[in-house]
Amino acid sequence: MFEGLNWRSAARRSATVIAIYLLLFYVLSRTAPKSFPLDASLLVMALFFFFVFTFIYAFVERSRNRRIEAARKKQAPEKPARAEGDSDASALKGRPNPNTSRKKTRRRR
Repeated sequence: MFEGLNWRSAARRSATVIAIYLLLFYVLSRTAPKSFPLDASLLVMALFFFFVFTFIYAFVERSRNRRIEAARKKQAPEKPARAEGDSDASALKGRPNPNTSRKKTRRRR
C-alpha cells in the first residue's frame, strides 16, 4: 500500500501549502486582530495539516504517475524488431535520392 510513494516531493508541496496558510493567517491577524488572533493553536493545526497534506499528496502523486505511465504504454506500443532483410530500405535514410538528377533540365522553346 505504501510502495512507490515519493514522500520528499509530497512534504515539499505540503510545506508550501502550510506556508501559504500561515502567511494568510499572519496577514489576517494584522488586518483584523480581534477576528484572527495568533496563538499556539494555529501552529498545532498547521502541524496537523502538514502531516495530513503530506499523506494525501504522496498518494495523489503516485496515482498521477501510474496514470501517466499507463497512458504512455497505451499510446506508444513497442516497435517490432526489424528483420535483417529490411536493411536495404533504411540504407538510404538521410541521404539524397540517387534516382533523381541533380542537373536542372532546360526547357526547350
